[in-house]
Amino acid sequence: MSEQNIRSCVLCLGGLDPSGGAGIQADIEAVAATGAHALTLATCLTVQNSQQTLAMQAVDADLIQQQLKCLQTDMPIHACKIGVLPNAETASIVAAFLSQLDDIPVVFDPVMRATVGIHFAEQESWQTIQQELLPQVTICTPNQAELAGLSRLDTTPSRQAEQLFEYGLDALLVTAADEDTIDVQNTLYRQGSDPIEYVWPRLKAHYHGSGCTLSSALASRLAQGEDLVDAVQQAQNYVQYSLKRGQALGQGQHIPHRIQANKESFS
Repeated sequence: MSEQNIRSCVLCLGGLDPSGGAGIQADIEAVAATGAHALTLATCLTVQNSQQTLAMQAVDADLIQQQLKCLQTDMPIHACKIGVLPNAETASIVAAFLSQLDDIPVVFDPVMRATVGIHFAEQESWQTIQQELLPQVTICTPNQAELAGLSRLDTTPSRQAEQLFEYGLDALLVTAADEDTIDVQNTLYRQGSDPIEYVWPRLKAHYHGSGCTLSSALASRLAQGEDLVDAVQQAQNYVQYSLKRGQALGQGQHIPHRIQANKESFS
């Protein structure tokens, strides 16, 4: 196989969801469907299904550090996608690891709590994320509640974005699937540029793992050298395609159908 045909590798850190709707399985499927290879580290184990999340147990931070070092000695890392960081120790280890790598794209999906269920991250971890991790992040993909929590400001999304830029973050894609609006309007904020708005028809169903799907697809496109704005557009196209094909496999939220992507996924 020639070097130009070797798939890019995306380091994915997130929770293990037994239902396969969100977390690491969503990362694997989305990264593979959009053309790259996922290197996966589970940061926590969960008790959840398509209806609710009942419990979570953090993976030992030292084990995560060993896994990171082990992967680094063997395989190139072209981009990184970060999901649940259950505690400050894990957040600090991940931030330190990223600071040692070459300048790769980093996508952070700041998962604070399950749609129905428990909080995923300890309160103390958010200060570590702000001070140590955000300076390493290329683009963050919060919903509006997560943006408010991460910025610690009760104000407009644009001002909240500015606050996160002060921590060293480059860009934000603020998602609005959770809002009570006719359409879904996502907004891309970048330092020194006007916001870009994306409007999507709101689908009837509720989905488990749409945020993981978006951030993983975005990391995959960035790993393959796509420009940020193009990658944001392509990742959203792919998510909409996956959601439209999603199914109610359990008694709760629909599970996106992420595999078998083709050119329709990005148009």
